[in-house]
Amino acid sequence: MDFSLLLYIGMLALGILVGSRRSVRSRTLPWLGRLQFVALIVLIAILGVEIGADDKVISSLGEIGLSALVITIFALAGSLLAVTLVRRLLGLDRQGRTVSQREARGEEVEEV
Repeated sequence: MDFSLLLYIGMLALGILVGSRRSVRSRTLPWLGRLQFVALIVLIAILGVEIGADDKVISSLGEIGLSALVITIFALAGSLLAVTLVRRLLGLDRQGRTVSQREARGEEVEEV
């Protein structure tokens, strides 16, 4: 097994271990969503730089451009559809809360 794969699996296991601790689960972590968003943006930017630096990719953009656009649109549409279906199947609202969680907070419950 490659070392980088072991590193990824190890970091995932470490995150699961830390996240499963009762002291972490009981606290709200409002900064976590922002941190994830910033990390995702940085990863996308690095990926863009890596793709832009590859001469073969840049020279073949005319050939793969339309195909890449179609694949991207269908992947996005499929992802949105899957999230919507799973959310409805699980009875979650747009914030990922169940009816009982909304009732416990005293919020108005509307049909999903």
